[in-house]
Amino acid sequence: MMKLRTLTASLLISTCLAGHTMAQESSALDAEIAAIDSQITEVDATIARYDGGLIRMLAESRREALLLLRTIVEARQEAEAAGATIEVTVPAVEPDPERAEHLLGEMAAQQQRVEAAEQEAASAGGLIQAVALSRVETEKLTLAQLQMAYLQARYGIAFPVTPQVAAPTTPSQGAPSPAATADGDEVTAALPWADPDHPAIDYSLAPFEQAHNEGDRISGWWVINEERAAIDDSPSVVAINYSAYDARSFSGITALLAQCREGETSIVFVQDDFLMSAIRRNSFDINYRIDDAPAQSTRWNELTNNKGAGLFGSASEGFLRDLYDAEEFFIRLTDGNGRRYDAEFDLAGIQEAIEAVAGACGWSTLDLSRDDYRAIQTMLNAGGFDAGTPDGVWGNGSRNAMRAFQEQNGLAPTGAPDRATLEALGIQSSD
Repeated sequence: MMKLRTLTASLLISTCLAGHTMAQESSALDAEIAAIDSQITEVDATIARYDGGLIRMLAESRREALLLLRTIVEARQEAEAAGATIEVTVPAVEPDPERAEHLLGEMAAQQQRVEAAEQEAASAGGLIQAVALSRVETEKLTLAQLQMAYLQARYGIAFPVTPQVAAPTTPSQGAPSPAATADGDEVTAALPWADPDHPAIDYSLAPFEQAHNEGDRISGWWVINEERAAIDDSPSVVAINYSAYDARSFSGITALLAQCREGETSIVFVQDDFLMSAIRRNSFDINYRIDDAPAQSTRWNELTNNKGAGLFGSASEGFLRDLYDAEEFFIRLTDGNGRRYDAEFDLAGIQEAIEAVAGACGWSTLDLSRDDYRAIQTMLNAGGFDAGTPDGVWGNGSRNAMRAFQEQNGLAPTGAPDRATLEALGIQSSD
């Protein structure tokens, strides 16, 4: 067990080599202090850019570490140079030149991570950029911690553990404001299930009234059903887009579904006609177009009832991310006989639908890298929510930490780093 001791001028001098060696060490300490001062100037600029949030809190934590670092190194330098009695109480450790050399290599690698994160932040936008900026700050905080370890190994100075920053709190949310009745939409607006954010939609259609009666959520053209899976009580979400619904059709409904069932995500195109699949193939040719982007070709798996096709697993997650900010979606299914089935969907309200699906299946609607996940883990740890060692792997420990944060902040405890949760963490989009 380490014992506390007082580093006085006499002790410091006795542990150093005389004359020339002391002068060399003093010069090295000058360089260390200059480097620390440069970092303090940089972190002060970062703090000045943010009124609050976790990025500022991480930056302030880094500043505290740097100030502590400078104070102790400066005390050591003054003791070496002047023989003054300067007392600093720290844990006693022995210098370890071999470890110091190793840490120099780690610091160089960490500096590369900082620069890579800065480049990503400079080229990104929106909430992705905000996540990247948060990662920049966590990488710099890690660099400061490595710097402490290096100075400890080189000079035998240990540093106290920097206290954890407190978790940010989100302002309490009041009741939603009442919806204003738009001209020409009096009937729709009067319906209790109408989404006030989309007054142009005809909510007198039968699927919306049925959804209301069954207790489902309505967001734009989407009906969102949330239940628990019978087999394992996992969250189950089915979001159905009814913008292609035709009450006069006798052939059944045409709809687009986003789903999470027993932990698996899917997107499904449904139409009520029996589809013929190609021989020895269980999939259909799909052509689609998102907004004004060029049309794309792919293949989706046929449904077991032969009345549609779907995309499942991680592929569907990526597809839903592509649809997240879209307004329109055109799809053409060609069956084994060459028959075409076209549909065009108005995606109004899709963001709430996809967030519900992603939350149930535990993935983010943002296209996050492993480094992004590592930054989020670091943020949770800094806020007092134990996500374990930040490694970029979003496992049970990370999900539990995220759930604890979400519950404390009045958010749905999905365990997924969704957009609302990241904003509650203090990551704000620049858009």
